[in-house]
Amino acid sequence: MPLTSARALAGAAWIPYPSRVTSQGDDYPTSLLSGVEDATSGDDDQPRQGGLGFGLLILRIGLGVIMGAHGLQHLFGAFGGPGVGGFAHVLEMLGYHKQTTLLSWITGITEVAGGALVIVGLFTPLAAAGLAGIAANIVYVKFHGGFFQGDGRGWEFELLLGLCALALVFTGAGSVSLETNTPWRKRPLPFGVISLLLAAAASVVVIVLAR
Repeated sequence: MPLTSARALAGAAWIPYPSRVTSQGDDYPTSLLSGVEDATSGDDDQPRQGGLGFGLLILRIGLGVIMGAHGLQHLFGAFGGPGVGGFAHVLEMLGYHKQTTLLSWITGITEVAGGALVIVGLFTPLAAAGLAGIAANIVYVKFHGGFFQGDGRGWEFELLLGLCALALVFTGAGSVSLETNTPWRKRPLPFGVISLLLAAAASVVVIVLAR
């Protein structure tokens, strides 16, 4: 076999197709890179929105049911509650001496309406702020009774409810709710601050006018 033919066969064995120098402008199918991108995108480090929405739903139901049940006690005497007249007397014992009947109605309606809105997830920052305001007022009037509620004078239970409501003011209702394209769901922080300021102002007005 001629020498040139042997060299040609050897080169063909090592280079089965012509070599090509790639340039920066070459295009490659995105499917070839998708596996690498998926492996390094860090998706496993991101929170699962479905779990977050379900967790907020549990928090909303718990807070709304408890506050709403108290509101039904205060308004209609449900679940062995005192009703409007009895609750007005309780408010007098807590230090409210002016317009206690009106304050009973306002408190009960806020608890029932705010609890219902929180449960379904509608106007959540404002509803949760209203519930937080009620809890803050109770903590204020019971503050000197001590933290624990063993004798009925503590305020740790109201503090817990207020903190749950405060959390919802800034997180919003989450994905499992009636709020889908509302501005406060897209920008929860500024709307939460506004709602909290309104609730704080209302609480101050109640304390000043009713005590």
